[in-house]
Amino acid sequence: MTAAVVLLPTAASASQPSDVKPVRVVVLVDESGSLSGPDVARERAASQLIALSELSPQSQVAVVGFGSSNGPGQAAVDIACPLTGVQTAQDRESLSRCVDKLRRRNSDEGGDTDHAAALEQALDIMNTPDDQQRAKIVFLLTDGVLDVRNSPQYGADAQARNRNARAQIDRSLRDAEKARVQIWPLGFGSADKTSLDAFAAGGWRQPCGDQETATPRARVVASSADVERSLLEAFAYARCAGIEQSVTDSLEPNATVDLQVNIPVIATDGSIVVVKRDRRIRVAYFDPDGNQVPKQGEQNDSTFQVAGEAGPVESLRIRNPLPGKWRVQLTSPPGVSRQDVSATVVWQGALRASISLSNPRPRPGEQVAVRLRLQTRTGTITDPAALEGLRFTARMSGDGFQELPVDLRDTGDGPDRAQGDGEYSGQVTIPASATGALSFLGKVTGPGVAGDERPYATRVAGPADRLRAQVQLDAATVEPGGEVSGTVRVTNDAEPAQLTLRLVDVPGTVSLSVQRFQAAAGTSEHGLKLRIGADAPKGPVGGSVQVLDATGQVVAEEFVDVDVQPPTPLWQRLLQALLILLLILAVALPLLLLRRRARMRAADPSELTFYLFERPGEPYVSKMQAPLGEGPEFTFEISAGRLVRTFGTGYTARRGGGQTVLVRDPSGQELEPLRPGRPIPLPGGVFLGVDDARVKGAEPAYGSREPYQSRTHRPMPGDDLL
Repeated sequence: MTAAVVLLPTAASASQPSDVKPVRVVVLVDESGSLSGPDVARERAASQLIALSELSPQSQVAVVGFGSSNGPGQAAVDIACPLTGVQTAQDRESLSRCVDKLRRRNSDEGGDTDHAAALEQALDIMNTPDDQQRAKIVFLLTDGVLDVRNSPQYGADAQARNRNARAQIDRSLRDAEKARVQIWPLGFGSADKTSLDAFAAGGWRQPCGDQETATPRARVVASSADVERSLLEAFAYARCAGIEQSVTDSLEPNATVDLQVNIPVIATDGSIVVVKRDRRIRVAYFDPDGNQVPKQGEQNDSTFQVAGEAGPVESLRIRNPLPGKWRVQLTSPPGVSRQDVSATVVWQGALRASISLSNPRPRPGEQVAVRLRLQTRTGTITDPAALEGLRFTARMSGDGFQELPVDLRDTGDGPDRAQGDGEYSGQVTIPASATGALSFLGKVTGPGVAGDERPYATRVAGPADRLRAQVQLDAATVEPGGEVSGTVRVTNDAEPAQLTLRLVDVPGTVSLSVQRFQAAAGTSEHGLKLRIGADAPKGPVGGSVQVLDATGQVVAEEFVDVDVQPPTPLWQRLLQALLILLLILAVALPLLLLRRRARMRAADPSELTFYLFERPGEPYVSKMQAPLGEGPEFTFEISAGRLVRTFGTGYTARRGGGQTVLVRDPSGQELEPLRPGRPIPLPGGVFLGVDDARVKGAEPAYGSREPYQSRTHRPMPGDDLL
């Protein structure tokens, strides 16, 4: 499907909400005598799939059974379900029930196969006046080939009747092509695919532009499960919708099974189609947040409508579905035989493609950046995965030059401001021959995309255009009731001008703080604020802010890129603060312990050995190694000419800087620094020396080298915490 976009500068401040395009569907169902009982049940279920899966409430569906007319009182076609809308759940339920009229005909009712009459009836229904310009789709379900040899209305000669009917089919197909009626044949069993191919090729074949999957084609399937999937695919492609992978499981009696289905971000409308086969099976639906949704009514920003609960096929139609994984829960009561159940999502994106120019009033020869992005009803699509498979293009046309293509990319290069942000940009030079009107047409094509056509119309600037402006509005995340600040920069080479601000394609919950302002001559800046309403729903806000001059011409514009998020609950903020605190402690505590350990090692005196001398240069008379693990200081005294360890009294020794040892006498007075090889005098005519085993490779200052057992490898206080 192609979404061609036009934002008229003179349009209203916000366009009408986008809706999926309605369709008019006629399902032609073979009732010939060659059908079996399971075949009829299969056709009924297939017809219900169409009736219940339709996305637009403005669509219409008719179901027509056909056989042949071989004698008086027989009719080749039976209208099981006249053309009916699908706006309400009651409408859809009515369609779901009326397909029960479909039956296998016997010979007295005309049990042959008249495709010509069936197609003629479908076209007659399609010709009913239509004020919605609905797309026209015919589904042909059949298990056989054309056989009207017993139908006198095709001529007296029985041998010529099939030939005459084929000629009528050819005429009807030409009429179908002119009236843009798609024909999607679905055959099963022994159906002739060659004949069905002719039906598909004869009708309208470009419902979704160049989208290959949407080209009508015939399908021939073997099993009922294949019928369901094939028809759903044909239905989705025919109305330019998307279809997700079907999920199937086995449901035992008195048991429950969950089926996980996906609704993509790009979907604005969807149907979860559940084939449960036994009407006694109950179905519940849960959104990606785990909340069970109602089967009728609204929840948050979504609208729900279920139909088919009392039948073998059930469908939940959702407007503005929450994207992500949905859970479909099926529960079987006791006494119901084991069933194969399935769920499939059919979806469509009713999107607006917003187009913007870096300079809405360019001069001939100037370069202009053209920017294009997609919006749902509620916000802008920025997820690159959601946009994968879509194609963004633009073309420029105007007075004085031929139409030119504009190459759009989301690579972050050239005019594109950021890679992967959902904004596709390209640059084009306004031809020097441009003289007046200028227009840009943006298009987005791809599976499941439905949109409108709204070209962006402007004019090249003339000599009298002496005012330029630029809107600065950064991306922001705000709470409901918050504000986003922006700036309008104006260069005015003429008299003071009155300028107007307006919002385009922005939800009604968002407003501007300023509507008009005066732009003085010269350069000026003007502030603006986007005010987010207190009732604004959660999620992205799209659209744009435009600046208009006194004539209503757009002179500047910028996309709105705001994400509305509810305030964080107090308990969650406290939890976040606690987690941050724990993280800081987890990082800081080991560092603090390491620093403490390093300080303790630096102060540890255990590798110091003290010597007592009567005179320097003579052998020591006493020695003592400092204790381990008793803190950075230790005390000792001299008793009977020997060094004796004490606790809290006497001399105090501790490490200083480098190889220095600091000693205080019993009165607390600091003595001169003690270093290896340089003894200091003590009262009583003795001298105190020291050796430090921490100095690697150094010879001891006193006495011979003795094996020294270093004790710093032993556990230190705090080691057990690291």
